[in-house]
Parts: sequence; structure tokens; C-alpha cells
Amino acid sequence: MQTQQIRAHYRQLRQALSPEQQQFNAIEVSQRINRLLGFNGKSKIAAYLATQAELSLNPWIASSTSHQIFLPMLYEPIEPRLRFARFDDNTCWKSNRFNIIEPDTHWGNTLHARQLDYVLLPLVAFDRQGHRMGMGGGFYDRSLAFRAARKRWTKPCLIGIAHSCQEHPGLDHQPWDINLDWIVTEREIIKASA
Repeated sequence: MQTQQIRAHYRQLRQALSPEQQQFNAIEVSQRINRLLGFNGKSKIAAYLATQAELSLNPWIASSTSHQIFLPMLYEPIEPRLRFARFDDNTCWKSNRFNIIEPDTHWGNTLHARQLDYVLLPLVAFDRQGHRMGMGGGFYDRSLAFRAARKRWTKPCLIGIAHSCQEHPGLDHQPWDINLDWIVTEREIIKASA
């Protein structure tokens, strides 16, 4: 299959999940993230608000009282990328140009990805080598490109979040693609093998 066919196939699979299955998967993934990261500590963790049948992190965000949670927002001064805004009870919201809800804050009050400890990324598809397929905009790849130059220090740790039905046997990998360190599904925690 070509990239667009793979993307369409796995988007269709996750959209076919019932609301009950979506909720079950979200709760299971929340427990696995807590097992992987622990409950204690003051880590800076980027999460996301699910759209288009992405696996929801809402149960995990609600249970994560000790970590600092950040959410992505578009930052487009020259080349589109993501910055990460602190999420709390006072967060204000807006819709970006893709009609996706994001924090409404000035970019000066946001963090660059290199300032985070962990990034939880939504996936369209993944494989066990840590290759990922997103929605195709390249926002995460551009925002995390600095990791490609690092051989030993790989902060932030990248954790892909997906339904188990989104696993592909082997995705094509481009030179600009940034690999995942871990993948968490409702069934398991996978350490990327690449």
C-alpha cells in the first residue's frame, strides 16, 4: 500500500471503534502510561486533545495530578511547528486553522519540545521499530527534528499513543522521520526496537 492508502486504512479502523471501545481503550492506556511514567515526580509532559477518533488521553490527564501537563499549539512564524502550553484549570481555548482546539496563549508563555521530559504523540499507525505515521502535516517531525542530531541524549522521551488495531507490520521510514521510544496501546507497552 502507498502512504496515503495506509493512512486512510488506519484512520478508518480507529473511526470504526465504538464509543464504548474508545472509552475502554482510553482507560487502559491511562493505566499503562501511569505504569510507564509513574505517579510521582514533576515531569513536564506534552499530551494532546484527541480528534478524529485518536485515542483519548482525557482519563490520564485527569489522573495526573503531580506532573506538569502541556498541550500543543501551532506556532507558525516561518515554518509551521508546535509549541507547548501549560494546561491547568485556567487554560483558555481557541480553534486553530485546522479547527482543532488548542490553548489560547502567547507563544512566549510556551515551551519548545526540547524543554519537555516526555511527549505523548497521537498516531495514525505505528510499527514495533518505533516508526510512526501521523496525519501528514509534519508538525511533530519539524518540532522534534533536533532529536535527530543527538546520539546519546534523547530528551524528550517520545511515547506514541494508539489503539492496538493501528499497528502496521513495517512502515516506510523517511530520513526526516523521528522515531518513537515507546508505544502504548490498550493491550501493551512496547519498547521500540530500532
